[in-house]
Amino acid sequence: MSRLQFSLCGSYGRDDELDPYLVCAPPVRQEVLGLINLNPLTTDEIAARLGLPQEEVTKHLGALEKAGLVEQTSHRYKPNFAVFTVQDQQRLEPLLAEMAGLFREAVRDNMDIIRSAYAASGFSKHGFSFADLAYVLVGAYILDYGGLALRDAGLLIASKEMPGGSYVFTGFEGDLRNLRASWMWGHAFAFGPFTFFSHGELPTEGGRLCFPDKAWRWWGEGRSEQEVTRTMEELGRILVALYDAPTKLDKLVGRTGLEPGKLAEHLGLLTELEYVEEKDIWCSLCPVVDDTAEAQIRRMVQEIWAGLLALAVRPYWGALSHLYWETAPARNGIDLREAFNPIHHVIFEQALRLLMERDDIPWPKCHADGARYAVWIEHKKDGQ
Repeated sequence: MSRLQFSLCGSYGRDDELDPYLVCAPPVRQEVLGLINLNPLTTDEIAARLGLPQEEVTKHLGALEKAGLVEQTSHRYKPNFAVFTVQDQQRLEPLLAEMAGLFREAVRDNMDIIRSAYAASGFSKHGFSFADLAYVLVGAYILDYGGLALRDAGLLIASKEMPGGSYVFTGFEGDLRNLRASWMWGHAFAFGPFTFFSHGELPTEGGRLCFPDKAWRWWGEGRSEQEVTRTMEELGRILVALYDAPTKLDKLVGRTGLEPGKLAEHLGLLTELEYVEEKDIWCSLCPVVDDTAEAQIRRMVQEIWAGLLALAVRPYWGALSHLYWETAPARNGIDLREAFNPIHHVIFEQALRLLMERDDIPWPKCHADGARYAVWIEHKKDGQ
């Protein structure tokens, strides 16, 4: 069968045996998933169709089952997550493209609301223009994270409990879309009062040269959770201090409480990753969403999503349900609300691409790793 691409919405731990990406990586397991996605099969039937020893098939099924990615019914296996065949994707695409066009129109028609939220959030006082924040506000907060409005409306499952975490995992057969180059990858992780974000494309290979991606690699290299958290909180203090006001090095020592050697080390890393720059004084290149900005953004998202639900989602739900009924995930018993998680990502990714291609908002910055994405942090002063 054609290769599978995978996406995940939610979070999972650092146990390799429960990491859905790693568990599904071996090509033979993707062949197994492709077979049982079309029809539930026994171990013997899978072994016969793939020409493999039954013991080997049992081992692969055991790994998939341990991670919660397949389930048995009457000794037959089927996927426990949505795997869209090429035919499924082709069947859904015209409707999703129409919905994406409406999403784009809704954003474009409400640009005054978005600009007002930007102005009220105080970004300009810290040297960040609307163009600097447009992708963050539209791509991340409205189209992506704002999709929780679908959950609140009973139309979407944002995550479900799995052995390795809480997430919705999805497979896409073939290469009708390049997921790594899609505008749907939002990474976020909180370290004390600081949450580090990246959103946009992924590099062709590996992770982004930014946070939280780099912090995750530190864990993978064996650094302790305590050490990584302490480092990230120190980086957060530096970024908030420089966002508040560009500062000379000696004064930054006092404002962050860091000793000079550690501060210089952190500034070197932040400079390399393009979070700060040194001119006559140290300046921030990283926007900070504080409590005031977060409240303004939340109101903006709620207002725009009220219109999106009324104009671009609910009128199409019946047609979407009808089309979904004929897909492999539906036949395997995957709730449409769970499948709508990746479907929504496909819709907003297409809408976001349209907004950038038609100059409604700027493209995010291209970084040293070759990918285009935005970075920022949220800072909660109460630490909650």
